[in-house]
Amino acid sequence: MLEPILIQQTSDTPRVELDKERGVFEFSGKSLPEDVIKFFSPVQEWFSRYSEDPNPETEISFHLDYFNSSSARVIVKILIGLEAINGSKSNVHVTWYYTENDEVMYDRGLELKSVLNLPFSVEEKK
Repeated sequence: MLEPILIQQTSDTPRVELDKERGVFEFSGKSLPEDVIKFFSPVQEWFSRYSEDPNPETEISFHLDYFNSSSARVIVKILIGLEAINGSKSNVHVTWYYTENDEVMYDRGLELKSVLNLPFSVEEKK
């Protein structure tokens, strides 16, 4: 059994909630951890184990206000890992939310969408 992960948000790390049973896969807040490897290692390991037996539908939501380049590399690695299960083991979809008038986060969402082979929507937060 894959235990859920809930990492509370701090001033420089995002809130991460990963719960296979409830179908919740969410990242929110700011991501600029001092040690990106240490912070994201459990998240990457969780997704690695999840990919072995994923839900039929995997909807990942990003509600990030900011992320640094080190975080971007890890996020892309996680999503590339999910490309491998998309369509064969699970229908994966990524939703990237941005705040109205936040052109930087809107553009970052479009950049990620362009480099990934996953269904990916960029939507304004309501």
